[in-house]
Amino acid sequence: MENNEKYIDFNDLTAKYLANEASEEEISLLEEWVLKNDENKKIFNDLKQAWILSNLNKSNKNIDINEEWDKIQLKLFKDKAKYISINKHSNQRKLIPLVYKIAAAILIPLVSLLFLYYLVYKPGTDNLIAQDSIITNTLPDGTIVTLNYNSKLTFPEKFNRKIRKVKLEGDAFFNVEHNDEQPFIIETQDINIKVLGTSFFVNSRKQNSTIEVVVNTGKVALKAGDNKIILKANERGIYNKSSGILHKEKNNDVNYNSWKTKYLIFEDAVLYDVIRKINEAYHIHIKIINPEMNNCRITVTFNNQSIDAVLNILQETLDLKIEKHNNYISISGKGCD
Repeated sequence: MENNEKYIDFNDLTAKYLANEASEEEISLLEEWVLKNDENKKIFNDLKQAWILSNLNKSNKNIDINEEWDKIQLKLFKDKAKYISINKHSNQRKLIPLVYKIAAAILIPLVSLLFLYYLVYKPGTDNLIAQDSIITNTLPDGTIVTLNYNSKLTFPEKFNRKIRKVKLEGDAFFNVEHNDEQPFIIETQDINIKVLGTSFFVNSRKQNSTIEVVVNTGKVALKAGDNKIILKANERGIYNKSSGILHKEKNNDVNYNSWKTKYLIFEDAVLYDVIRKINEAYHIHIKIINPEMNNCRITVTFNNQSIDAVLNILQETLDLKIEKHNNYISISGKGCD
């Protein structure tokens, strides 16, 4: 968590928690932060105490402060030791000490401002969804995102001053607007991707056994748990979901972005790989009927051509028989030596 702490406003996170708007992940982050050192504990104590007293002022009733404090502490810290505490005296159960009233007068305005921000002025979220087509959109910071079929990007209507955070489901190409003071963070399943300004591709489809990031320009930091790697241009980062292993390698796939550009290059490639890439780029289902054709080799380039033009070139080059069916296209012919 230390690497991400400087991008988190824990005063704001505490306000979200007090307003019952914090997620389980955010509650866990807050818990770790509070237990980290005495200074954090004091900040949390002050905010929590002011919140209790502000509720007391609103209700104008006598409340057992110790009991209210224990409820909050048990909710946040569950079975952990009681690291957060206030002085308890049985004879104070029906009387609020003067010092608490003074603290409330000082801290309640601060807490009220935090609640006002989250309950009234907090920014909403937008969803960019690509279902049966590829879509391109510009985010509030100027970052350009292209989503592949069946992908979704969730982002705030307005990024905060410290960080630009989005959540990706599926795969997308990002051209991130450069900003040294405001890193761009992509959350996708079990990994985080951090950039300042660069272009790269992310493939994080749930049905895949891996999550892959391919960098086109600049640098990208890829983090999974305690593991972190830095990717440069023409490098690929691969995260194995089952083993949790994160590693990088040179990107040898020149067609990794063909789904976006429809530009494919094949040099002495086997037909099986060619068809697989065409299926990905054009979102169709082409089946090779004769397995002996899988290793037929071809050198060809397709530059944003229609699928019919692509199939015609393959047919003439390899003497194939191509037939269109209701939901797939079949390729048959003689095998290759």
